[in-house]
Amino acid sequence: MSHTYLQIIVDYQIESGAEQTVLEALAHLAADSRQEPGNLSYEFFRDVEDPLHVVVLERYTDDEAFAAHRASPHFATIATEQIIPHLTERVVRTFSSR
Repeated sequence: MSHTYLQIIVDYQIESGAEQTVLEALAHLAADSRQEPGNLSYEFFRDVEDPLHVVVLERYTDDEAFAAHRASPHFATIATEQIIPHLTERVVRTFSSR
């Protein structure tokens, strides 16, 4: 029997001039998130045609692990305070492997 997991796909549109700030903060958020017990992977990619567009790919063991990620201190300090204020758009989509 295969294991069910969540795949989170997040699209960021960064405000012009804030690219370096967001990318540096995102690197810290990714490193911290990868240490969470329920995190299976956390990667991000910058669009080669639109450098202000970033896609974040996160995978968690279950809903509880994703909820724990969103409640973590590093999410509050890095995502909420350092990344989100510099975005013009943020779309979060959640998919289940089942």
